[in-house]
Amino acid sequence: MSDFRRYQNIAKTAPASADANLARGRSWQPRVRKPELIKVTDRIYCSHDYAISNVLYVITETSVVIIDTTESPHAASAAFDEFRRICRLPVSHVIYTHFHDDHIRGAIVFHESGTRVIAHRRLPEERNKLATLLPFRTRANALQFGAALRGETRGISLAYQSDSSQFTVQPGDCEGYVAPDVLFDDQYRFQEGGVIFELYHTEGETHDHLMVWVPQEKALFPADLFYPSFPMLGNPLKPDRPVLAWAESIERMRAFQPEYLVPSHSKPRRGARAIDQALANYAKAIRYVHDETLRLMNEGLPLDQIRRRVNLPEDLAKLPYLRETYGKVEWAVIGVFRQNAGWYSDNPKDLKPAPRGVVERAVLDACGGAQPLVRRARHALINANPQLVLELTDLVLAARPLHAVANELRNEALRQLGMGARNGVERNIYLTAISKNVGEPLPEVEPSVPPAAFADAEDRLHRQESDADGHGVSEGFEGQKSFGDE
Repeated sequence: MSDFRRYQNIAKTAPASADANLARGRSWQPRVRKPELIKVTDRIYCSHDYAISNVLYVITETSVVIIDTTESPHAASAAFDEFRRICRLPVSHVIYTHFHDDHIRGAIVFHESGTRVIAHRRLPEERNKLATLLPFRTRANALQFGAALRGETRGISLAYQSDSSQFTVQPGDCEGYVAPDVLFDDQYRFQEGGVIFELYHTEGETHDHLMVWVPQEKALFPADLFYPSFPMLGNPLKPDRPVLAWAESIERMRAFQPEYLVPSHSKPRRGARAIDQALANYAKAIRYVHDETLRLMNEGLPLDQIRRRVNLPEDLAKLPYLRETYGKVEWAVIGVFRQNAGWYSDNPKDLKPAPRGVVERAVLDACGGAQPLVRRARHALINANPQLVLELTDLVLAARPLHAVANELRNEALRQLGMGARNGVERNIYLTAISKNVGEPLPEVEPSVPPAAFADAEDRLHRQESDADGHGVSEGFEGQKSFGDE
């Protein structure tokens, strides 16, 4: 038996980490989509879980208006086929809430000869920016959505990903996208079939983001500015987002006093009081993280300390729609810091750092070789400290990339961190690093300690079954109970 296998066997009896304690008695369960057509009002329907994003329908007297179209023509077709069982009216308008692929790539399915496509004026500009960095953004999307992982292993995935560890199409492709006919700046209002639609520019997820208000139904479509997780204010793989503008957009929504909230991710919500409270808390959480980060910056703390000190107050952290299953507070702090400071870390060594490997080789020379660091990494693994294992093995592997035991220890640490992650993006990043290291898709493996099971917050907190075949019209609202009662 190799030294590493002995270490691994000992690790299986190691003390459970905090995340593992939360998950004791549960094992990883892959996210299984449960497509359903949800009736919101007599005019409004939501195709939920056919893809990562919803398709939203507003039925007028003469036509259907579509809001968002998913990332996949195949998923959009499945959703539309189900909707066509209850409504055969033509599609007069398609509204893109923003430029992200999961909102625009299924448009071809809904587009007819007379259909008009509406978007904010900045959408083409944002897509052009994407095109200039397409190879990079393709790699970033592949990492965020676990393209190198098998379907049952991913923490979060897109509808155009197959279960065999690859994208069936590449992120950023134009397949299914239809260019807008109507572009607007601050607001746009139109009437169709006796129903008034009001569109407002609301920055947050993106700079071209918009929301839709249907006053007749008292229904608000916030797109990606509200979903059941702490918001992705700072994506570790993507450009920084306008954090304060996100909070301002949420606060603007409250003024409409909607009775129905129909987001592009997760199930619809109803009840004016509950919706207002949820939006208020969401905006409050965003502002708190922003303001605390700036306060600590002004006190002279470095980013390394700020990211560890900023946490949501308990009354916000306990709310089910602010759990860190997609965005993370720590990532938001980093994003806010980067928007308000330069890259200098307050440590002069970082002004002109040595190339990777130089310092690490000097450390190994001072230690008399890699063995002391490998021995300490083994001890950290036995004592359920996989992050320290990563730090120590990174030193070794920067100097000696082919060190077999260090590589195996690193992979085991990555596996423990990934299998224990409750955040889907975090899980994909850790587990993809193993896949890159071994050169093949990550096999299905059981963790040493039971990991926290990642699932959509809505499924964990408000699980509702659809019809027996997974389809059909339901009234599966979120938030029928008071928010935060779990």
